[in-house]
Amino acid sequence: MRDSYQLDRLDGVSSLKDMAHRAIKEAILTLRLEPGTLLVESELAQQLGISKTPVRDALQELEREGFVTRILFKGTYVTDVTMKDVTEVFQLRAVLEGLAARLAAPVFTQQELDAIASRLDAAERAWAAGDVPACSLHGQALHEAIIGKADNQRLLLINRNLDEHVRRFRALSDRIAGRLGKSIAEHRRVLAALYDRDGERAEQAMRQHLESVLQDLTHSGGQAPAG
Repeated sequence: MRDSYQLDRLDGVSSLKDMAHRAIKEAILTLRLEPGTLLVESELAQQLGISKTPVRDALQELEREGFVTRILFKGTYVTDVTMKDVTEVFQLRAVLEGLAARLAAPVFTQQELDAIASRLDAAERAWAAGDVPACSLHGQALHEAIIGKADNQRLLLINRNLDEHVRRFRALSDRIAGRLGKSIAEHRRVLAALYDRDGERAEQAMRQHLESVLQDLTHSGGQAPAG
């Protein structure tokens, strides 16, 4: 857990409470505010360039969403990530995204698959260059393309409901040494099945990929090493 953090100042026409909510949540999801970090209203307000009232309102909303935890007489903290949380979310993802891969396999066009392949090539180049954020972003394109192509609105809505928590867990998994390199290879297997229009194999490959991520997170105790 880091002892200090830095947020960007706010400006614009949106309500200060909404802007503070978005800024603090984004910092939580990207681990700029790590699990267990103490959130001091006055410090957050100073960094964001606003008063404490919208910050207090934003923290209350984040508490309702499960991203911060208020402990009586102690303060407000970024909610810890437990292995139960991680396990539940990745179990759901394995089922949902596996199904999405099976549904999407017959309907992807060659051009769409080639575009995914290009993103995976870019992920490999970013990985070789040590650019973890870019590697993760390019790799995520495969997941997004499959979910979008599955043409199942209920699956899409459930996935969106999980997505914000998934972002934080993904950021943790990206920190595990070698994890992104493994993910690229696993993504290649999913893509190969999609090229073959083999829905059953695509589903299996996607589930194996997400179960592999979960296994690595489990071995790291849910808290990937910093760096």
